Amino acid sequence: MDWARRILYRQSLRGWMALALVLAVLPLLTSAVVGYAVYHRTIVSPFRDVLTVQHATLVSLERIHDDYWQVAEAVNGYLLSGDTERAVRYAAVAAEVEAQFERLSEAVAADPALVALIGVARAEWSALARDAETVLARPREGLAGAVPDIDRVAALERELPVAAQRLEQIVERLRSESEAHHAAALVALRRLEIGAAAALILSVLMMGLGAWVVNRAIVLGTDRLVEGARRVASGQREEPVAVTVPPELAAVANAFNDMTRTIVEQEARLREFGRRDALTSLLNRREFDHALEQRAAPWTGEPYALLLIDIDRFKRINDTHGHAVGDAVLRAVALRLAASARQGLPLFRYGGEEFALLLDRAGAAEALSEAEDLRRAVAEEPVGLEDGTRIAVTISVGIALGARGQAGAELFAAADRALYAAKDAGRNCSRMDPSVVQA
Repeated sequence: MDWARRILYRQSLRGWMALALVLAVLPLLTSAVVGYAVYHRTIVSPFRDVLTVQHATLVSLERIHDDYWQVAEAVNGYLLSGDTERAVRYAAVAAEVEAQFERLSEAVAADPALVALIGVARAEWSALARDAETVLARPREGLAGAVPDIDRVAALERELPVAAQRLEQIVERLRSESEAHHAAALVALRRLEIGAAAALILSVLMMGLGAWVVNRAIVLGTDRLVEGARRVASGQREEPVAVTVPPELAAVANAFNDMTRTIVEQEARLREFGRRDALTSLLNRREFDHALEQRAAPWTGEPYALLLIDIDRFKRINDTHGHAVGDAVLRAVALRLAASARQGLPLFRYGGEEFALLLDRAGAAEALSEAEDLRRAVAEEPVGLEDGTRIAVTISVGIALGARGQAGAELFAAADRALYAAKDAGRNCSRMDPSVVQA
């Protein structure tokens, strides 16, 4: 039994559903087969027996009809010749007729109409037999001895055709009934056999249809769910799981798709959070390093500028007003820089109170103009705090121009030197590093 259990446990869902379907349809198939067998045993076989009896009855009547003419031949031959062999022949034929009548009586005992007809025919035979036996009982010595029985034999000759005709009528009636019953039985039997075969075929077809429906409705839907789960596990989350039937699996698929969308949205937010500075929501230092590395690649060939921005005397703000106010100033400066920067320019918080801005396809004039716009945007209005305090804030900007193939660290060092130059010049100003050649 362990091997059978192992085989069952290894079956897929499709196999289990097929097994369940077979078990569900098996009683129908069994009942159809058993019903057909019972019908054949209790209906078809007895009906065939009836047909056999009718056939035997017809055969007996036809034999009696033939025997009547043999009786006439034997009596006439004895009357004319006195040959005792004819008497012996008559006795054998008469015994056969009696035996046939006995079989007929038994065969038609259940049919009163036939019993009456056979009774009349047997009574006629008994009268004929008595007349024949009377003739055969007298010894014959030439034709002169036949004269006394001529009338009796003549009457026998007249009565035998009448009796034979009566038997023919019975035979015709039985033959007609037998043929009609036989034809009807064959038609009914054929229909029943066709119906039984059709029922079996229909059961098999319905079982196949049920398996197909189960496969389409459940197994394929389950396969799609499994395939969708594997896609999500491998990182392919763009294509949703498409399951419409049955409703239970469709609900599971919809919930799975909702969960996948939630995961994708959360991952997108996490990726965005990973790119952003938590305090100012600007792009962070890691994004700045990546962007600078891309622009410094030898194959870019496009000139660009780096603006390194520092809040003037930020340490004094922290020492005077506290770090919470310092954080508020950082957020306010970040908002002003983002609002003032040309649309699409990447703005970064490099660290502490330092920010960075990258200008693609820019020369010295464009970079200096952008730096002055940023400086004025910060300096033109003090930063207002929640308690009403207003703090004047300024920035210094160092500018370096990137050349093709120039290392990012080298460009950053140039922008840092320019920033220190701006600090040395009194702060709240922009300075260009003269050592960097324009691309």
